[in-house]
Amino acid sequence: MNVPNIPIYGVILAGGWGTRFWPLSRSQYPKQVLRLLGSESMLQTTVERLLPRIPEERLAVVTNVDQAELIHQELHRKGWDEVRIWIEPEGKNTAAAVGLAAVYLGESAEDAVMGVFPADHFIRDQASLLQALDLGAHWAQAGYLVTFGIPPTRPETGYGYIKQGAPLDDQGKVYRTDRFIEKPPMDRATEFVAAGGYYWNSGIFVFRRDVLLAAMSRYLPDLYRELARLQTKENRPPLSEVYKRCPSISLDHGILEKAENVAVVPVEMGWNDVGTWEALHELFPRDERANVFLGRVLDQNSQDCIVVAQNRLVATIGLERIIVVDTPDATLVCHRDQAQEVKDLVTELHRQQLVESVQHTTVGRPWGRYTVMDEGPGFKVKLVVVDSGKKLSLQVHHRRAEHWVVVSGTARVTIGQEVSMVASNQSVYIPQKTPHRLENLTVEPLQLIEVATGDYLEEDDIQRLDDDYWHPDKG
Repeated sequence: MNVPNIPIYGVILAGGWGTRFWPLSRSQYPKQVLRLLGSESMLQTTVERLLPRIPEERLAVVTNVDQAELIHQELHRKGWDEVRIWIEPEGKNTAAAVGLAAVYLGESAEDAVMGVFPADHFIRDQASLLQALDLGAHWAQAGYLVTFGIPPTRPETGYGYIKQGAPLDDQGKVYRTDRFIEKPPMDRATEFVAAGGYYWNSGIFVFRRDVLLAAMSRYLPDLYRELARLQTKENRPPLSEVYKRCPSISLDHGILEKAENVAVVPVEMGWNDVGTWEALHELFPRDERANVFLGRVLDQNSQDCIVVAQNRLVATIGLERIIVVDTPDATLVCHRDQAQEVKDLVTELHRQQLVESVQHTTVGRPWGRYTVMDEGPGFKVKLVVVDSGKKLSLQVHHRRAEHWVVVSGTARVTIGQEVSMVASNQSVYIPQKTPHRLENLTVEPLQLIEVATGDYLEEDDIQRLDDDYWHPDKG
């Protein structure tokens, strides 16, 4: 079949944070920005693999308000400033995210073919993906809701399955879907692999915008009714108000499991959803004892283990089927058979309101980064690094004062109406409620120690008076 090159608008879902990849992933540093498999983040890799088929101006990322600035940084670093960012005020699962994208897309492309892609999957064979996209777009144009099925290589209890129905073509490349099966127990997963005709649900979809919205109006009328309010030209309600009334349900459960016009395209493309630490055992080389060691690891006589060391040496002796992930502020140790349960552990971290579920000690910013070195009642100590030619916003803190000690480089410091150059081994003091700014005009990184004192020391005590950087609208 000769498939025409139908224009596709790509929607990348990047609103989750990959709880099962804790402690590397945090709610404010999600899995899609991790550099697990190379020098680029998973989000950047996702965009890269789509660009040969979907140009930058037809790509959009759906994320949440807490991650939007980080997502923008990831795109900006690659020069992808034409990729749109659509911000959800709160997470309501994939049906709402895709529906919101369909509404926004309708403002420029009424009958567009949409491709929906998770931001955090690994795909080894880009050519097979793009070929499947062409085929999927053809059947989407014909009115089908198309999903991609991955031929299983083993029984897997961590994935959902799709059972193929009758073929839609005479080449065996596209089938109706018979049914969707939630994550099965091992005995049923084994039966699926032996029987054939079952596929892992990849979470990649292609459909026409109007076909999706028609299905949403039929199967998820409450969600459709709320999102339709955003299509009005006058008296459009705030998105936050609309989202409060939206049900939380996945696209699979809400629509695809119920609709009759669903097709599956089987495609072998070296796919892995990188859902848990266990995935690294497939994706990385293993030593003679089937261990995967990343970072500074010294081992004696361990077998079938996964050990990830970030900053310091991790030494292991005689372990079997154990996962160890060490970060500067948290360490995970668990059995490989229980890797899925890391998600439950993170739920408990949230319940106890522990900062280790939210962010790392080192936090990236458009101008550089900072690392929290120590903190306690009334004080916080940071190492601040400002990249060459960058500057922070002109800002005010209402509840804290700051002391800056330059370690290396020269800082241009604004405090109130005074501007001065502060060299290595010199310091300045910024009182509460005083406008101030830090700049690095040199070609070398600027490093300084910041000691903040006050009754509230969190990052939201910032009033920006002038700023060069993109920030999401949190209103």
